[in-house]
Amino acid sequence: MVKRTIKFTPIAASVALTLGLTACGSDNDRNIPVTPVESFTATGDAQFNIEVTGKAVKGSMKSAVVTVMTLDASGQSVPVAFRSAASAEAESFSEEALSQSAADAAVEASKIAANPEVLTDESGRYSIYLDDDFTGPVYITVKTSAEGDDSFLRCDAYVGCGDYDVAPEEDDVNDGDTAIEFGEWYKTDLELSVVKFIPAVEADTSGASGAAGGPNVAGFYKANVTFLTSLVAALLLDSGSSVDEDAIAKASLDTVVQVMGQDAALLLAAIIGDLSNGGAVDLSDVDGEEELTDGILAIAQLSSSIQGLPSIGDVMSSIKAGIKSGQFKGNTDAGIAAIATMLQTAITNTANIFVAIATGDETAIEDALKAAFTANNPSATQAQIDAFAANSVGIAKKAKAAKDKAVKNGAATDAGLAAAAVKIKKALEVIGCTGEECTVGDDFYTALAAALTVEVTASQTALTALEMSIETAQSSLADVQAMGGDALTADNAAAFVSAVTLLKNEATTADLTAKAASIFVKSQGYVTAAKALVTQSSDYQQVLDSATSLQTDASVAVTDTVAYDAALAALVAEAEAAITEFDVALAAAKLVAEDTADVADEKKSLADTAEAASTSALANAENAMVDTAANAAEAKELAMTAVTAASDFAAAVDALEIAIAQALVAANAYLELEGEGAQAMIDTLTAMQTAAVAQGELASEQFVTAYNLQLAAETAVAKLEVLTSVKATSESLSTMTVLTGTGADAVADAADILADVIDELAEMGNNSGTGTSTRNADWDYAYSLDDLTLMLSNATTGEMINAAASYEGDKLVVAWGATLKGENDVSVELVTAATQTQALTDCVDFAAGTIDATQIDSCLVFTFDGAVTADNVDDAEIIMTETANHVEIMDGDSGFTGMLSITADDATDSGSITLEGVSGDVDFKVMTTYLDSDMEEASALTITVNNAMGYTLSITGNESAGYTGDVMAMYNEMMMSFGTAAKTTNGLSITYIDGDVVDYTDVDLIDSSK
Repeated sequence: MVKRTIKFTPIAASVALTLGLTACGSDNDRNIPVTPVESFTATGDAQFNIEVTGKAVKGSMKSAVVTVMTLDASGQSVPVAFRSAASAEAESFSEEALSQSAADAAVEASKIAANPEVLTDESGRYSIYLDDDFTGPVYITVKTSAEGDDSFLRCDAYVGCGDYDVAPEEDDVNDGDTAIEFGEWYKTDLELSVVKFIPAVEADTSGASGAAGGPNVAGFYKANVTFLTSLVAALLLDSGSSVDEDAIAKASLDTVVQVMGQDAALLLAAIIGDLSNGGAVDLSDVDGEEELTDGILAIAQLSSSIQGLPSIGDVMSSIKAGIKSGQFKGNTDAGIAAIATMLQTAITNTANIFVAIATGDETAIEDALKAAFTANNPSATQAQIDAFAANSVGIAKKAKAAKDKAVKNGAATDAGLAAAAVKIKKALEVIGCTGEECTVGDDFYTALAAALTVEVTASQTALTALEMSIETAQSSLADVQAMGGDALTADNAAAFVSAVTLLKNEATTADLTAKAASIFVKSQGYVTAAKALVTQSSDYQQVLDSATSLQTDASVAVTDTVAYDAALAALVAEAEAAITEFDVALAAAKLVAEDTADVADEKKSLADTAEAASTSALANAENAMVDTAANAAEAKELAMTAVTAASDFAAAVDALEIAIAQALVAANAYLELEGEGAQAMIDTLTAMQTAAVAQGELASEQFVTAYNLQLAAETAVAKLEVLTSVKATSESLSTMTVLTGTGADAVADAADILADVIDELAEMGNNSGTGTSTRNADWDYAYSLDDLTLMLSNATTGEMINAAASYEGDKLVVAWGATLKGENDVSVELVTAATQTQALTDCVDFAAGTIDATQIDSCLVFTFDGAVTADNVDDAEIIMTETANHVEIMDGDSGFTGMLSITADDATDSGSITLEGVSGDVDFKVMTTYLDSDMEEASALTITVNNAMGYTLSITGNESAGYTGDVMAMYNEMMMSFGTAAKTTNGLSITYIDGDVVDYTDVDLIDSSK
């Protein structure tokens, strides 16, 4: 705090005294009055205890220069004071100037002048400490350079990050060629940034300390520096206005929706209000500090994809410009739109590779890598493709090792990672937004609140489990503390040292402080996101309350774990002192070696048990059948059990390997003291370590096998669920009058009667007349050849047929209608217009092609080999017959309304029949084609149901060879066969993929005579 004082300096006092004395002289002394020089002093104290820490990752940025600024009211960056370590005590500053404001500014300048140089470590991590009085936005940039310093960027793009100008020497990271491959370090110019808002810190509100449990920390904030935070920072700086939490939240949301789309944005519910709270994951080296959740993995895959593109800087500039214009994807600027398309391809490939990494073996990873390289480089030469294929073996091995390391470090489980990989692949299939998708509305906020609630609840559950672990650790700590102090003697000193060592090993493995800090950081993100929701509507207040409560509880857990670590450190110091005080170095080393070896044996037993469980579960899954819906569902459950068991097996082996490593450290320490039997311990542990490696490989193999079984079972379940609908559709079609022999006969009989009567009238040779048909005694007729009209009626059944015709060049156009009766009171109506005149006008237009079949009722068009009239029609030859009819069939159950279209080409002796409409609630289309080949008719029929399933029944063949085909439907966005079909004497037989054979009788699907 700056203290302002006004005082005279010794010089100023001397001048004032002199002036005072000379003022007593005469006016003739010509003394000129001098105004006293007034000096102002400002003093102040500063304590730097607000920790801001994070990682800079676009691939890790190592030894990168960190610059820290703040933003003024216009959004411009200005210097700010900070330190690289928390202040143990206040720093004092004092400056003089000719004005108070200048003195105050000089004090602040002194604080800033003492700012240290800050570089990131190998993981890209940095920490800075702000003045306790600081509140507002802090603007942090991290920069690597292509030349001039020791900064490097690590490539975490699976397909590589370009080429070195000069190939580096081969080492454990670089393979010595010119390709910058996954996991390799390289020099480049890259600057990433983040804007983090630091609220006013009340006295000891959080109780949280730094990530390493450092003392003197009054406030702790995570500020990761990533590709997305850089976009947000750029938008905030370009806004030209002040920055607060609301501004950061809005820019963060806009950025994620523009780049990733609304669906993917929901995966980031935990950090959507402040992207700096997560996402700093280098896929080539996951340290376990951040859990690989769905959202974090999505960000990591996006970042990895961008690093694999030709120019990171150009990509970032294009995305930033697209966001500012309101639409990145599909931007009117062709260059920006091209970058969006390129990014979509890259991220799709990355997601595919990650699925292979999470669920497959190294061969599967190699295949995914090669496919991605080809997709990313469509113009690559064969030599380039071959070179990448050769390198993919090593890349696959490194990618698999990176995934295994992530699991070992606790960032995820094998099962969780596999599920997340598949989910993210689906979410990233279409990134970005266009049009209205780029504006989030109430539906999005509702979905975001639901997703955030799930996150908060999950973290609360994790915190509850952590609190129990903390209580257990504190209890164990108390037990060991009881062995020390006044109770410590020469007799129990070795046992005390061993107990402390075991406790320390347990604490290292459990890493409770990191887990507590992780939940606390998450809770900060939840609170920020919840505040943004409440800004939209007070209805979301409960979400904010839950997040705030979690943050409070998490801060207590952080305090408890830090206290635990401090107490454990004191115990370790006491144990080290006891070794010297009681001269028990050898005895203690022996006991520690034995006890840690016992722990390794216990872990070995647990790993063996887990192996047996995994092996048994896998055998059950492998023996499961997927031939029926019930069996497939059971197989899916068994496979999921096997996946979990294999994941647990892998975790048990990881714990075993840690215990062995700790035991080897103890055994080697015992060996250094020339302890008896030390080498035998080491040999036993080394053999156990080798066996553990083999167990780890087995666990990985079993997991891949189990997961593939799960996928196969899920596929079978989904297929068989579709099959149920397929069978139901087949059943509904088989009962429709329009497709049964009864319905077909009704229409065919009407055609027979019409043809019969016309033939009879033609034989009579009259131009007009009325009467009763001699061939069909129930039918009366009235006709006129002059008017080209015909009326048939059946007084007994109430049936009727009417027609009106017109010669149109080489065509005879007929408009006709009918009301017919079939068996079992089936009624068939060929709909016609209200008047014959209108009906014929429509049909003439249809024949001319000026209107289509949707605009007519029932028409029949005969095409002859030349122009026809009433005078020459008897001598003309019909070459084509075409009819399109509006048909309504009622059978008391389903009924049918639709169009029946028939064409017959006499020249090729071929034709087609199309029936399209609705029966019951099924909208379908039937298409039949036939060809008389070698005096034997060959036919093809396709029935398509117009629903989301896309049911299609296709049959081809002829009478001698038989009619066979497939039943198809949509599955996984593709058409697949769900059964084979064959025409039987009285219907159809379908053999479905589950082995079920169903016969559908009275189905007359193929019969061109109708």
